[in-house]
Amino acid sequence: MSILIGFLYVVEVATCLLLGLAVMLQKPKEGGLGGLGGGSAMEAALGADAGNVLIKATAILGTVFLLNTLVLVRLTSTPKPTSVVSDGAAPASQSAE
Repeated sequence: MSILIGFLYVVEVATCLLLGLAVMLQKPKEGGLGGLGGGSAMEAALGADAGNVLIKATAILGTVFLLNTLVLVRLTSTPKPTSVVSDGAAPASQSAE
């Protein structure tokens, strides 16, 4: 089970980094990191629909990140005891004096 949790942590970090990169590369209205690498490098690499590709990648990576986080929370959470009395032990009786 610990191998699966370790693998999911690696997927979580990789997805987080890729999601951040996809968000930063999107072309904003006022500039920003969208023009990284020269004027229209993203359009030359991905074609005229570079914005659509990055929007779809952001949506897919966001979904993977959310589902992976939920699975990790479920696998790494510790169950709470259902009873105040542990192991079903009977309380000690008190004698009336």
